[in-house]
Amino acid sequence: MTIDHSNFTEDMALQFDKETNDKARIPSAIGYLFFFVPLVMNPDSKFARYHSNQSLILMLLLFLGGSALSAIPYAGFFLLLLMLLFCFICLIRGIVLALSGKAKRIPFFGKLVIIEFDEMYKIDV
Repeated sequence: MTIDHSNFTEDMALQFDKETNDKARIPSAIGYLFFFVPLVMNPDSKFARYHSNQSLILMLLLFLGGSALSAIPYAGFFLLLLMLLFCFICLIRGIVLALSGKAKRIPFFGKLVIIEFDEMYKIDV
């Protein structure tokens, strides 16, 4: 896992091949519900891999953050509701951005790279 240092309003789609982006829009949008769909349908598309990475981060945030916040008595419930609202808004934003051919990061957490989408973020093992 690496961390990218660009901001979350920068459109990363300009770095990807436009022709491939057009083919990967719908699978990338579906990927926000099932993160593996873009990886299966367009394995060589950087755009699809980027959105897969963002949806995986969102899913991990939802499960790990939800588990941690649900363990906190009283205030954890309200924090969990805020986190769920944040995740829902990010989910809708990601689907809309994928369908419009744009690639912007999830605020605060989108800089994490779990699924490599570019040589710049390649993880050496």
